[in-house]
Amino acid sequence: MKDASDRPLVGRLLTRKRVLVLLGSLAVLLVVTNLGIGWYFSNVLYEEAFAVKQDEPEYNLTASAVGEGLVRLEQGPEGGEWTLPGRWGIVWDGGNGMVGEITDEADDHLVRRFTLAAGAPPQSAPAAVLSDVYPADPRSFLGVAYEEVQYETPLGKQDAWQLEGAGGTWALFVHGQRDGPQEGLPVLVVLSELGIPSLSLTYRNDAGQPMDPSGRYQYGVTEWQDLHAAVEYALSQPQAKDVVLLGNSMGGAIITKFLYESPLADKVRGIVLDSPALDFNAAVDKGARDRSLPGFVTATAKWVASLRFGVDWDAVNHLKDADRLDVPILLVHCAQDGRVPIETSDELAEQRADLVSYSVYHEGGHADAWYVDSARYERELEEFLLSVTR
Repeated sequence: MKDASDRPLVGRLLTRKRVLVLLGSLAVLLVVTNLGIGWYFSNVLYEEAFAVKQDEPEYNLTASAVGEGLVRLEQGPEGGEWTLPGRWGIVWDGGNGMVGEITDEADDHLVRRFTLAAGAPPQSAPAAVLSDVYPADPRSFLGVAYEEVQYETPLGKQDAWQLEGAGGTWALFVHGQRDGPQEGLPVLVVLSELGIPSLSLTYRNDAGQPMDPSGRYQYGVTEWQDLHAAVEYALSQPQAKDVVLLGNSMGGAIITKFLYESPLADKVRGIVLDSPALDFNAAVDKGARDRSLPGFVTATAKWVASLRFGVDWDAVNHLKDADRLDVPILLVHCAQDGRVPIETSDELAEQRADLVSYSVYHEGGHADAWYVDSARYERELEEFLLSVTR
């Protein structure tokens, strides 16, 4: 029988045990909760960044044609592309076109120059103003002939628009995620005027093109092989000697990975990167911060995504190998980019000041430079192309 003097010690031991059990339970609960939240946000990450799908326009304003060549826009968000200067695409159910100069503006609406491309003019129609241009092919947009061509890639035949030109240097445009060759129309304006033969490409996971075996976007890790095939095609053309590569957003990642991996990298005379996704980690971290997610939740979501979807986060950081780049670069980025943080372009410009001509646009969002100031964009692009193709 225990002495009464032992009871406080036994009580203390029991209390300590209960505390340890409680702390252990709380730790398990925190881990399980963090994993659950990480699992949820890995789903969000997949849908927003990796899932192969076409983005549908968000009809967030109302459009009404008001007289010859004018459209009234109302009920839109404060700021945003619908109020920015420049030229923008506009789409509504049953039609599309382009808006330009703002001719009248009030607190709840504005009036812009308007060009109809397809369908009937909008009459109080739900609409969206977006970073795209209509009409969406070189013949109707530029008034120049083009040919739809195919070339063989590791996954099968893929499509491109080909514009004729002169000289031995070809230009290849690589569009961003969930877009297509039409994203290159602003670039094709300059290439056509300079008479440079060009291709505006598709790649795996585009609409109507072969799927990547992973079933998701890979941010250059595999897509560079399709660019390699396109460069092979261009160099097989009469008089072709070398190429210039131009890419927006994920297209910039594809170009950068091509330069690291392709045996044809020495055929590249220069590159143009517009809002390039040079480190997808940074883009994900930015998106998480914009949602006010704690860093540990972001880290867990990325870890879960690597387990569930096979994402190699180191492989999608193309900045880490920037010392391997050896061609002139025109780097373009809008300071208000909400998708790809401008800090990644800042870092490239700092690391490779010997190669980079850096042009920052203080208005506009992701890959919007041409839309907010087409004259400046085309001038800078022309000067760069002339400097690397002479």
